[in-house]
Amino acid sequence: MDPNNITCIQRIRFFFHFFEKREWKPGEVPPLQRIVKEKKINPQEVRNLKNFLNWRLERIAGMMEVLFAIHNDWAVNAKKDFIQMETQSLDFNDALNVLKEHGFTDDEFILKVEYERKWGVL
Repeated sequence: MDPNNITCIQRIRFFFHFFEKREWKPGEVPPLQRIVKEKKINPQEVRNLKNFLNWRLERIAGMMEVLFAIHNDWAVNAKKDFIQMETQSLDFNDALNVLKEHGFTDDEFILKVEYERKWGVL
């Protein structure tokens, strides 16, 4: 974000969903969907969900650590199925670049960027 640009405020929001990735590869079935939609649930399906959640929560914690390391002005909210991180004082390109540098991919989070006009015409 250009510090000299005072006509708008950029608000970025990261959403880290616990049970889902943004995109599943062809042939992948979300572990929670297998449990919810199956008529017969077996112990292995529960273990698969446990393994996925362990992996997923570790990835979310890693992304949060990376974002906290480059910027300390985050509003963090936990909801039933996701964590949201929001700030108005970091450019989204900087956040994306550092996440990619640390091996995180676009399908591990949802990023929403909003611009709010302070004054004048955009």
